[in-house]
Amino acid sequence: MSATTSSDAGAVIIGAGIAGMTAAETLRANGFEDPITVIAGEPGPPFRRTALSKDLLTADLSDGKVTLRKPEHWQDKGIDIRTGVEVTAIDTDRRVVVADDEIPYAVLILATGAQPRRPASFADDVAVLRTREHAEGLRDALVDRDTRLVVVGGGLIGLELAASAATAGMVVTVLEAADRLAARVGPPQVSECLARLHTDHGVDIRTGVTIAQATADSVHFADGSAVDGLVVAAIGVAPVTDLAERAGIATTPVGIVTDSALRTSVTGVYAAGDCAAVPDPATGRPARSEHWLAAGDQGAQAARTVISDLANGAEPTEALALVPLAWSMQYGVNLQFAGWPGRSGDVEVEGSLGDMDAEVLIRDEGVLIGAVCVARPRAGRTRREEIRAGLPTVVPA
Repeated sequence: MSATTSSDAGAVIIGAGIAGMTAAETLRANGFEDPITVIAGEPGPPFRRTALSKDLLTADLSDGKVTLRKPEHWQDKGIDIRTGVEVTAIDTDRRVVVADDEIPYAVLILATGAQPRRPASFADDVAVLRTREHAEGLRDALVDRDTRLVVVGGGLIGLELAASAATAGMVVTVLEAADRLAARVGPPQVSECLARLHTDHGVDIRTGVTIAQATADSVHFADGSAVDGLVVAAIGVAPVTDLAERAGIATTPVGIVTDSALRTSVTGVYAAGDCAAVPDPATGRPARSEHWLAAGDQGAQAARTVISDLANGAEPTEALALVPLAWSMQYGVNLQFAGWPGRSGDVEVEGSLGDMDAEVLIRDEGVLIGAVCVARPRAGRTRREEIRAGLPTVVPA
């Protein structure tokens, strides 16, 4: 059977990030012949979001450098991209998406992404880093290299921003509420390695801090002390699920609930990327993976599921276990994070973290569940495949 809906409605994808655009390309590559429409609220062509944080102060953020593809690529594929358009509602009964007009769909993929978290104690003018507009505004504010930068959040995005500013000679302070850096993505050995890397470059690392209030140019702590400087909040993101919730599609605080093949609770609707809460291959619980490569993998999986459902009538589809792989670049050191290295387990270090040449392996009852590869970029994919091999094949209900 042809991979087509046999309908003029075709596929609508909400979100022009890597998940949404990979889904669109994968649909076309697998014989989907009907219209594909991608809708996104953010203006401008689809771009590589990773470019915003890897080296903010020197990166070329022009369209020619950060866009995913040239405009003619999407035109040649027959993919209609509508950016700067707000979707206000989804009617799953009538199968229409409501924006400037009503757009009918036969299949709908939600790739609505995530938005930066901003605690109530943070003023609205505290800078965040998520969009090109955010990045360009922040870089303009940092043109004066005498500016002190205060990064709230010791995760990968915050540390990348700190590294970029410190390399440019700025005075940088990183504030982290947890007792160590990057606790979600690595064991204590990795946290210590990152802390040493940053302090060796002059960054003031403060962990275990409690913030009472943050404004655009100062952070006040619970003990009454404060630190001044340009404040950037890098404390994670929250999934954008409001459209799904209003449409009656199942969600949790983690994201839009899907099965392992990225189907949502509503027939014909799928979700992928930062907004999707996908069953964890190890625990079965809904989980998100907020990484660029994972979002691309999920976009491709959602498209493959669409093709299978159109051909087989939504029979159970075998889905490859999606093992996250993320990367970071700090002070020229490449860091790869495969699987779930932030989980508890037995930790083994191969190589030397002191020399910034190592692999940190996390095992649960002898099975590899996570790895952090320091200055060994090729090892990341190898370890991811090793982790995948230890997981069961996932067959959605």
